[in-house]
Amino acid sequence: MAEEQRRKFMETAYEQAIKDVVALNGPVAAAESGAVYENGKFTLNLYNRTFTINHPDVRVQEVGSDAAVPMWISLLLLHYLIHASGIPADGHWITYRELPGATLFEQRFRQMAIKPLLDTYGNDAEGLIKAGNALGGLTMDRNGDAAFRFLALPKIPVSVILYLGEDDIPSTVNILFDAAAPSYLPTEDLSYLGMYLAIALMKAKPR
Repeated sequence: MAEEQRRKFMETAYEQAIKDVVALNGPVAAAESGAVYENGKFTLNLYNRTFTINHPDVRVQEVGSDAAVPMWISLLLLHYLIHASGIPADGHWITYRELPGATLFEQRFRQMAIKPLLDTYGNDAEGLIKAGNALGGLTMDRNGDAAFRFLALPKIPVSVILYLGEDDIPSTVNILFDAAAPSYLPTEDLSYLGMYLAIALMKAKPR
């Protein structure tokens, strides 16, 4: 029942997002989001994948793929165009918990992003380093046994940092967001952005 309600909620949100994107001024939205806008089409990257969004006839497609784009990814991209404010990255990293209204989604974020990532790489910093490099992440010069910065969307930097455990201290991993991220996506959407990264890193684990 909960899954059915979630699906209906997403469908309703998607229908509204289409209406909101139709109403956008293409060049202005592109300038504020960092997307490219040419010939009635937005082009933007989600991590290392490229998507196009027709405008105003809204249609989301992945460049180089004929497969249908999952609704949650389409909704994420549409919401990004709608909410993008154009302000520059803050340069200050914050945890998911520090995002506005994160209490509603934090447990799910930890269960679906942080815990699986820790289970996969909690004792394997070298594996996370290889996976981060494979996904085009930039090594971060800061504390941690493995730390990478990714450009999740054109104006939303995201980072992942692993600290290996020692003696009685367990390993920890976290996904951090630039403090300006709430000016580009709602907090729930940012949880999906982090989950996407966790899944991609786990899939990229060296065999």
